[in-house]
Amino acid sequence: MTSDKTIAVENISFKDAVEIAKKGTHCGMCRFDFLGNGVCPAGKKHGFLAYWPQGRMEIVKQLDSGRVKPTEKLKDIVDSCNLCGICDKQCNFTTQLRPEKVAKALKEYVESLDKSKFQSVPEDDILRGLHEIVGNEWATNDPIIIASYVRSIILPDSDLNHYVVLPENTEQISRIIKLANKNGIPFLPRSGGTFFSGLAPTVLGKGMSLERGIIIDLYRLRKLEIDPEGCTATVGAGITMFELQKEAYRHNLRALSAEAEAHVCCNIASTGIISTWGNRYGAFADNFVDLITVDDEGNIKKHSDWERNNPYSTEPGFTNITLSPPVIITEAVVKLHTVFDDEEAVIVPFDNLRDAYRLLIKLGKRDIGLSLAVLSRKYLAEFLSPTIQISRDFDYVCKNYLKLNYVVAVICDQNDKKIVEDMVDYTIDQSLMKSLILGAPRFSTLKDSEFMKILSEEEDPLRAIFAGPMRDHLEKALDPSPENVAKVFDEDLQDFFKRVYSKPEMTDIVWLHAFRILPTRMMRQQLFMGPGAAMLTSDEDHYLNWIKMFDDIGEKYNLEHSLGYISPLEHGKFAYMEYDYYYDHNDPDQCERISKSTIESMEKTLVMGKCITVLFYLFKGTYRKEHVLYPIPKGISNEEQELFKEVLDTILGE
Repeated sequence: MTSDKTIAVENISFKDAVEIAKKGTHCGMCRFDFLGNGVCPAGKKHGFLAYWPQGRMEIVKQLDSGRVKPTEKLKDIVDSCNLCGICDKQCNFTTQLRPEKVAKALKEYVESLDKSKFQSVPEDDILRGLHEIVGNEWATNDPIIIASYVRSIILPDSDLNHYVVLPENTEQISRIIKLANKNGIPFLPRSGGTFFSGLAPTVLGKGMSLERGIIIDLYRLRKLEIDPEGCTATVGAGITMFELQKEAYRHNLRALSAEAEAHVCCNIASTGIISTWGNRYGAFADNFVDLITVDDEGNIKKHSDWERNNPYSTEPGFTNITLSPPVIITEAVVKLHTVFDDEEAVIVPFDNLRDAYRLLIKLGKRDIGLSLAVLSRKYLAEFLSPTIQISRDFDYVCKNYLKLNYVVAVICDQNDKKIVEDMVDYTIDQSLMKSLILGAPRFSTLKDSEFMKILSEEEDPLRAIFAGPMRDHLEKALDPSPENVAKVFDEDLQDFFKRVYSKPEMTDIVWLHAFRILPTRMMRQQLFMGPGAAMLTSDEDHYLNWIKMFDDIGEKYNLEHSLGYISPLEHGKFAYMEYDYYYDHNDPDQCERISKSTIESMEKTLVMGKCITVLFYLFKGTYRKEHVLYPIPKGISNEEQELFKEVLDTILGE
């Protein structure tokens, strides 16, 4: 029996390692401690992406393709990995991949090479200038390290004509930008890179990548301070949402939560943190008190500076598009919110979207609930299921037997809980949700069972299972336990995951909503593209027809697709929607179809009108939501549609 800290890694060929690495999605979950088992020691010490599991997997791919040759730095990268097994546990939880096998194969590959033929990488004036700013340890032009940033800020087919620098503070970033400008070199900041990894193989990748120049990796900006009395947190650009949430919870406070791996400052810059908690906690500039920014000239400013022009204003209109940040947010003072002792989750199941939507908007307009959202059947299945096959079987059972297609998920106090329960016939309570999490493997096997066939013949299967006598039979059939859910993982990881699922928070729906570790499972072995937008809720048919348009486009281009979630904003006046198109990022044909579906859905949304798409509030998170959401746009004319295409072609470099 091996210990948690040292796992015996089986030998695999370099070719097999490449196949594992190709499935990597740059989800970024290996860079923070979300399972309570620590993080990669090499990555934490050296910072550069090449030393993290996701970076090593990218290096293996680039070496195999011949796009990059071994350098002296490669040996240092492989020697820094002690095969501790932390990455396998983290990555297996989210994507079922085994990056430690890749790391071991890379070690063996490097040991077999003739070290005398390793390339040396000469310094130049730019690198020497970066070294003067951050020190020799934190800037490089080594192609091996550059290669690790492919698909998280560099396009897969770009030359590796870059520098990577890891500044420690705002002043260093300012000096880096001034150095770049003096020498006429492009630059671009990078936080987690997860959002870009989903766009990289598509048409939008060109508008958000760095073809050459200086990558400013913000990982080392690690400031994190909580002010319990003021209910704020001061957050550096290298801090993830999970890390902020964990520290806030120590003080019985909560941050407006985005995805666990999202970097807080980057999310503020991009969309202002659009979240299921937004109806109560706000969006865009509602999320923060103050910011420290560096503009493209290297000027350091605070949002609260006396001499600044209005920092919250933005130009409206469909031609005001940007796919890159106007400033780098290096530090933010963000708002925190009280965690109440009587919080609980209320889950209301529905067989159709219209009824789910009506309840959502009714609750939103009454300010009921802290987190409030419609979740699709697929979203629910992805979150609860430990493997992708179980999620597909889970989805099948919900669709074909239970007619469970949507849920309205509400996180609320006891007063709001009673209001919700009085408004509906039945709900899924915390106890049953716990059983579904721990019993997901057994639930997925019920698709051929006599029990499900009998249940499907009920007039209202949802009532029968959630409010009738068949609930006890379901829970008994699920046999929910940490031991049973752990059995679906690789044998050498089962003891670890038994302990993980024994933790109370892993079945606590409120905690899971706040820390957002389960949504990362949507990144397993495939990426997804999420066209999102906000639309007025006053015209129900218009809203539902808009969602139907995304569904039709998914069918047209033969893509796996599904509504993600709908969440109200502005006291139910608007509703934000994410619709997801799934694709294999290694399949050029699927990438092409994703690109076409993305552009077509944006155009049709503009023609329909009364909607603000994510493309038009991307990198407007520092503006007030009133200045982004209003005025409500009308549908564009044919002439304006042609103008939009021209603007988009210019941005994308078409």
